Amino acid sequence: MRDRLVHRGPDDAGSWIDTQSGIALGSRRLSIVDLSPAGHQPMLSADGRFVLALNGEIYNAADIRAELGTAIVWRGHSDTEVLAEAIAQWGLEAALTRANGMFALAVWDRHDRTLSLARDRIGKKPLYYGWAGKEFVFGSELKALWCHPDFDTRIDATALTDFLRLGYVLSPRSIFGSASQLPAGHILTIGPQDAARRDTLVPTPYWRLKEAVLQGLDARDSARRATIEELDALLRDAVDIRMLADVPVGGLLSGGIDSSLISALMMEHRAEPIRTYSVGFGMPEWDETQHARAVSNHLGTLHDETTIRPADVLALVHDLPSIFDEPFADDSMIPTTLLSRAARRGVTVALSGDGGDELFAGYDRYADAAGWLARRRATPAPLRWIAGIAAARVGRPMAGSFGWNRIERRLQLLGELLSDDTAEHFNAAIMSRTLDPGALLANPVGSGNPLLAEPYRLDRASDIDRIMFMDSGSYLIDDILTKVDRASMSASLEVRCPLLDYRVIEMSWRFPGEAKTQSGLGKLPLRQILHRHVPQALVDRPKMGFSAPVQIWLKDTLRDWAEALLSREALASHGLLNVEACRRYWDDFMVRGRAWNPTIWSLLMFQAWHRSMTASTATRLSLH
Repeated sequence: MRDRLVHRGPDDAGSWIDTQSGIALGSRRLSIVDLSPAGHQPMLSADGRFVLALNGEIYNAADIRAELGTAIVWRGHSDTEVLAEAIAQWGLEAALTRANGMFALAVWDRHDRTLSLARDRIGKKPLYYGWAGKEFVFGSELKALWCHPDFDTRIDATALTDFLRLGYVLSPRSIFGSASQLPAGHILTIGPQDAARRDTLVPTPYWRLKEAVLQGLDARDSARRATIEELDALLRDAVDIRMLADVPVGGLLSGGIDSSLISALMMEHRAEPIRTYSVGFGMPEWDETQHARAVSNHLGTLHDETTIRPADVLALVHDLPSIFDEPFADDSMIPTTLLSRAARRGVTVALSGDGGDELFAGYDRYADAAGWLARRRATPAPLRWIAGIAAARVGRPMAGSFGWNRIERRLQLLGELLSDDTAEHFNAAIMSRTLDPGALLANPVGSGNPLLAEPYRLDRASDIDRIMFMDSGSYLIDDILTKVDRASMSASLEVRCPLLDYRVIEMSWRFPGEAKTQSGLGKLPLRQILHRHVPQALVDRPKMGFSAPVQIWLKDTLRDWAEALLSREALASHGLLNVEACRRYWDDFMVRGRAWNPTIWSLLMFQAWHRSMTASTATRLSLH
C-alpha cells in the first residue's frame, strides 16, 4: 500500500507496526523541510505515546514550536516533529486548530489504542478510508487501498451518477461504495471497539467553512469590513510562510490576476529572481503564454515556457486513470499535469493562485447569475410559469427516446432555470454537464442534483455570495484541488496555495459583494493589490480560464483513442452505460459538429478509468 504512493514521496519510506495492537502505518516522504533523517516518518512523539504519519506541510511550525516552549529536546526542525509534540501536549484538535497548513494525517495513540485521521481545513490534501473485509484501511490515494485483497471494488451508483453530472466525484463519496473521502476540516477517530464491530464511522469537524463564512458576513454587517491594506498584509504573510523550504521554490504563472499577484509577492521575498513556469498549446485562442511572459518580464522572474505538443497529449491520456484513481473529467487536468512535470525539472515546490475565483467572485458566471436572476425576478410569476412549462415540454424528448438534440438540451436548461429563482438552483444547473445523467446509464438510479443539498446552501447574503459559498464547498475542493493535487504529486511536485490560507478565506468573506465585483468585473481586491506591482494594461483582460482544446484534440490527435473507448463493443463491455445514448453524443459531435465535448470527455474518462481498473484489479467492476 505504501509503495503504490512512491510518486507522492520518492525521497524516503518508513513503516511503524504494532502487531499486538493490530496497527500498521506506512509513509512515503517528499523531503522539503529538514532533509535529514530527523524528518523520517512515521514519527514518534518524544514521550513515545503518539505515532504520526503526515502528508503535507505545516507552514507556521516555527510559531507552534515557540509556543511549545523550551522544555522539549528537539531532534530536528521538521514540521512533522513540531506537530507530533503539539498533539502530545495539547491534543489533536487543539493542535490542528493552531496549525496553518495543508495536510492529511494519521496519528496512533499507543496509550488509548485509538487511530485518528484528519484533513486540512479546505481539503488541499486527500485522505480516503474504508473497510476491506475485517480491516480498516486508509491512504492518500485510492490506489493504496485497493492493494488490499479484501477491498471491495464495486462502484457506488450514486457517485457514478454525480460524476456524469458534474465531471467529478463529490465528497464524502468515492467511486467505490466501500471507501469514503474524509471531509475537509474533519477528524475521524476509531478505537478497538469500533474496529471489532466494523462501525460506520462519523467524522467530526474542527473547522467549518459555513461557520467561517457566517462570521465574515456578520463582521461586514457590523461595520467590520475588511480593507485592501489588511488583505495586502495577510497575503504577504501567506506567501512568505509558503516559501519556507530547504529545496528550490518557484511559481506557476499563467499571466492572470491570481498567479501574477502570487508571483509578484514572491519576488518581494527573495533577493534573487524566482523561477516561474507556464504552458501553452500553440493555438492563439487557447494560449496565455504571451501574457505570462509579459508579466514575467515586468517582474524579472526566470521564466520557463512549455508548449504542449499533440504527442504529449496522446501519451498522457493513457496515464490519466492511474494518476487520478477515479473518474475525473476536468479537461485542464492535461495542462496541469504537463505544467507540473515541467516545473518539477527545476523546483520541488511551486506556489499557485488557486482559490481567487471562488473567494473573490472571479468567474464570469457570477455576473451572469446576478443578471439572469434579476431579470427573472422582474418577470411576472404567471409568465415565468408558462414559459418554464413550455420550454420543458418542447425540450422533453419523445417517449422512449433520448434528448440529445442541441435545441432540446438548451430548452431543457431554460426550463430548469425558469423553474426556480434561487442562486443555488441557477448554479447547480449551470455547473451540470448534463441535466439527466441517468439517461447515460444502463440502470439509472434516482439521484437529484447533489449541489442542491443542505451543506452547500448559505440561505443569506447576495446571490453571488451564495454561489461562491456553493463553489467553495464543492467545485473548489472536489474538482480544482483534486486536479492540482493528483497532477502535481504525480510529478512529485508540491503545490502551495497562498490564497487558500484559512485566514485569507475567512477575511475574504468580510468584503461585501460590491467590493469584489463591478460592472461584471470580479476579484477587485486582488486586482487593486496587483496593480501596485504590475501595470494594469498587462493583466486586465477578459478571463480565459485554464482549460484545454479538447474539442480540437478529439477530432484529430485523440480521435483513434476516443473511437476505441466509445465503440459499441467498448461501451457495452461492462453493462453500466446506455450504449445508444452515448453513441448518439459521439456521432452528433463528430458528424454534426455539436459541442458535446464536456459530456463526451466525461464518458471517455470513465471508460479509460474502467478499463485501467479492470486490468489492474483483475476483476469485473459492478454497481454497488
